[in-house]
Amino acid sequence: MASLSYSQVARMSPRELKKLKEHKKELKEREKVKEFEKELYSKECVAQSINFVVGEANKELPALIDREIFSYYLATILARNKEVVAVWLRILQGRCEIYLSKNSDWLDKDNKYIDNITKYLKNISKNAPVISKDNERDFLEAVTIYCSTKLKSRLKKLHDDIEFYDDNEHVKFFSDFLSVRVTMVSNAENTNIITISGICKEYCEKIKKAKIESRIPSEFLRHIKKVSFYMASTIGIVECARNIQYKSLFSNV
Repeated sequence: MASLSYSQVARMSPRELKKLKEHKKELKEREKVKEFEKELYSKECVAQSINFVVGEANKELPALIDREIFSYYLATILARNKEVVAVWLRILQGRCEIYLSKNSDWLDKDNKYIDNITKYLKNISKNAPVISKDNERDFLEAVTIYCSTKLKSRLKKLHDDIEFYDDNEHVKFFSDFLSVRVTMVSNAENTNIITISGICKEYCEKIKKAKIESRIPSEFLRHIKKVSFYMASTIGIVECARNIQYKSLFSNV
């Protein structure tokens, strides 16, 4: 973002000044996150690890996995509040190892959460290709509760954007789209935050297909995508666990 002159700042309304301050604060936070990521990925020691053992008959399995995307999905659902999580997906002879590190201590509730989601994914894979509705619901619920603080913070930023860009046609369209989808999928008063994440994911897919992303305010679009990442990550991980080609990977945890 280019710096503004004194005269430009002086002409801003109170609402625009508030938005400018928030934007500068967010830029600083993003820089901090980048620094945390550099620090985490440079560490040789790792605080947690998940080992997925793959049988000898599945040596071709690693080629089927998009390591970068799967690592990103895991990093998304393992970060609470202002935490930053680094994920290493290491493919070895006959097995796959996932190493985790973050910019704060691993607590008992973190370990319990990792144990629970590992159990749910193992059960989902074990039952594949039959869909394991109970385990998928429990997995989604666990992710929602664990990530609620960070997701609510991102929803707050998105809500502020909707108010700030209220005269933009694309923002109005999203606001209407969100209202309609919330009414369709649930009672508006009891809408789960992960449901809104799913609606944002649906919207992102819609505008990408229509090739209109460049017309939408960049900050607003970035916040929509950040909210959508949670549902996108849970769906991506569950789809991977459902895939019978990965059955050995998940079943032999």
